[in-house]
Amino acid sequence: MKFLIRVFISWLPLALAITGLCLLISLTVQQNYRQSLNDPQIQMAEDAAAYLAKDYTPAAVVPRGTMVDLRQSLAPWIAVYDASGMPLESSGVLDGAPPQMPPGVFEDTAKGLPLIVGHHLTSDIPAGENRLSWQPRPDVRQAIVIVQIPGSKGFVVAGRNMREVENREGDLSTTVLLAWLVLLAATLITKVLARLIFWKLWKSRLPHPHA
Repeated sequence: MKFLIRVFISWLPLALAITGLCLLISLTVQQNYRQSLNDPQIQMAEDAAAYLAKDYTPAAVVPRGTMVDLRQSLAPWIAVYDASGMPLESSGVLDGAPPQMPPGVFEDTAKGLPLIVGHHLTSDIPAGENRLSWQPRPDVRQAIVIVQIPGSKGFVVAGRNMREVENREGDLSTTVLLAWLVLLAATLITKVLARLIFWKLWKSRLPHPHA
């Protein structure tokens, strides 16, 4: 029993290092998945806000045609809101109407974000811009980017369904968990075997008593 306790204590720092490394890999890859999901929306919202600042109409920057159903479609969508947060034009719909943003989100975007929001640093987000995960319904999650139109003329919101990225994040968590368990088991077994081999070699070198 004492042998196993000594082995476990000597193995514990290695187990902690493996755990920390697996957590770091999981967090890094997950953040890369999530942040890259914003890329199309950043370009769409910033470009539209720049055109609207030049007195283009909302209809000129919001594509017409097939509407994007936020509940079903993976396609990105864009909407323009006035200074009070009322939708003016939208290529996306939720339950048959333009999406209504959560209370306070436009005010937060206009006044500026704190350095840390949740577990995200905001130092790389330009002033007058906001990026967040939004869940208007239990079965709808959207990665949205909000850009304030220069001159306080309103806001542009671009969004995209998070379903596929969240599926990848789930696969990532399962893979990292399995790798963590395998590494812990493999290193513990290796530690025990190495100690047993060392013990047998050490005993074999001891002088044998004369018969």
